[in-house]
Amino acid sequence: MRDCARGLLDVAYPPRCLGCGGRAESPQLPLCPTCVRSLERAPKVEVTARLDRLPIGTSIFDEALALWVFDKGGTLQAVQHALKYQNRPRYGVPLGRLMGEAFAERHPTPDGVVPVPLHRTRRLERGYNQSAALAEGVAEALSCPGRPDLLARPHPTTRSQTGLSREERWRNVRDSFSADPAAADGHWLLVDDVLTTGATAVAAGQTLAGAGADALDLVTLGLARQ
Repeated sequence: MRDCARGLLDVAYPPRCLGCGGRAESPQLPLCPTCVRSLERAPKVEVTARLDRLPIGTSIFDEALALWVFDKGGTLQAVQHALKYQNRPRYGVPLGRLMGEAFAERHPTPDGVVPVPLHRTRRLERGYNQSAALAEGVAEALSCPGRPDLLARPHPTTRSQTGLSREERWRNVRDSFSADPAAADGHWLLVDDVLTTGATAVAAGQTLAGAGADALDLVTLGLARQ
């Protein structure tokens, strides 16, 4: 019933592109083809350089990829904010498919896809985990299982990461995660929405590595411009 009602609304009020305001490609992907093509791809060297600034950064991940550059006030920020803060989890799967397709161009298929988890309090506040929605799309594109069961966040961060320095972000998040023993001996692809300093991704990856993961890769929707 809900899907039918949403479909009728989409016919009556076609979804608009969050970049230019024109007709979006679909209700699930809130961008027109022109705005998708205009998004700047994130250089791999910049992703590596960002992780290099953290303790054990690049040594945790065999491969690390961000799909697009994330500019404050830009099109990608509008999309990410709608996905993360405006109750639009349905945007995550098609965006995740684009991330998975980009990853598959140069990298081997992992054993499974692991979203960066939210602490239960944040999950209840938001109603969903945007990284889990992205991971679902990544897993579909790569034809491999999603493994949200492998990583948990039992400890909340003491402060919001927004506005913190690289060192403060690392101290804030480094002990936040726990891994299931089933993570041992696997090749896992970690998924998150935006790579800023990389502290959250590295802390999550370190936890999986500590549980015995054989290999870890990382893919994010955006790389924050610095």
